[in-house]
Amino acid sequence: MLAASLAVVTVGSVACDRLPGKPPPNPAPVISVATTAGFEIMWAERCSGCHGADGQLGAGLPMRNAEYLNAVPDSDMFSMIRNGVPSSRMPGFGGDAIGGVSDEVIRDFIKGMQVTWAQGDASNDSLGLPWRAPDAPGDVSRGATVFAAKCAACHPAEQAAPTQRGSTPDQLIAGSVTDPFYLRLVSNQHLRSNIVFGRKDLGMPGAAGPFRGPDGGEVTGGLDAADVADLVAYLASKRNTWPSGPEVEDGEP
Repeated sequence: MLAASLAVVTVGSVACDRLPGKPPPNPAPVISVATTAGFEIMWAERCSGCHGADGQLGAGLPMRNAEYLNAVPDSDMFSMIRNGVPSSRMPGFGGDAIGGVSDEVIRDFIKGMQVTWAQGDASNDSLGLPWRAPDAPGDVSRGATVFAAKCAACHPAEQAAPTQRGSTPDQLIAGSVTDPFYLRLVSNQHLRSNIVFGRKDLGMPGAAGPFRGPDGGEVTGGLDAADVADLVAYLASKRNTWPSGPEVEDGEP
């Protein structure tokens, strides 16, 4: 009889643990951001607004790119996340930032990003070109030539995106990247990363190409290190040019 009573108590205790409406543990268990589940929570809260809900199709660089993540050293990624990126709209999330997180959490977040998005990508869009810009500046004139040959067809200077190609919207027309207002929002390193790794989410090739030529035809042959440096120099030279249209005060037509 005693054994039967104990069995009922044990079964009853287990059943109570599974009753609907039972409050969760207090405090709730912490999910490490070094795991995919924890990383995705922090990403959604702090990163998705600029870099896209799934790491793509955001205003900022798509981080769901295994080739890019494997090219950037953890120390550089840590610095960008902790301290932000000068001359860009990338804020810092550590140090003295309001609502910032600890260095340990940032390092775990990078591990979570690697686990979630950095596994297996053999596309070689970058042709192995280094992520970081070289110290030597590029040549503006040569950059203008490369831009005209391989970039301008998709990034016309005064064309809003998207436009028509015949009767079909041309999704590869991405709008101007020589607009000074755009260039004031991004750093030279941001420009380089886009050129080297491309934007698969928008159909933009990396350094490997192929590109669209001035006549709309395919241009094969990738960009080398000098080409990339020259393109960045050319785009940077447009950053402080006066806008083509008149500027007006806020509230004026």
